[in-house]
Amino acid sequence: MKSKRGVVSRALVLALLCVGVWGGSASAAGGGNRCKDRCNDRYRLRKDVCKAIPYKRQRHRCEDAAKRSKDECKRRCR
Repeated sequence: MKSKRGVVSRALVLALLCVGVWGGSASAAGGGNRCKDRCNDRYRLRKDVCKAIPYKRQRHRCEDAAKRSKDECKRRCR
């Protein structure tokens, strides 16, 4: 039962993340934001998705991955 719950929660997080990334890229296509603002918007969206994860260890991994991707995005902006 525990493994089913884990699989379902991971699938839910993955689905929310995909929707979030798609929504973030759609707003970036408008060209109204600067590069770093887009990076911050994506980071906030991913961090919100991470907050939905009930397990602390997985949540922290997700937040760390979001921060690394934000830093990488900002590095590409320079």
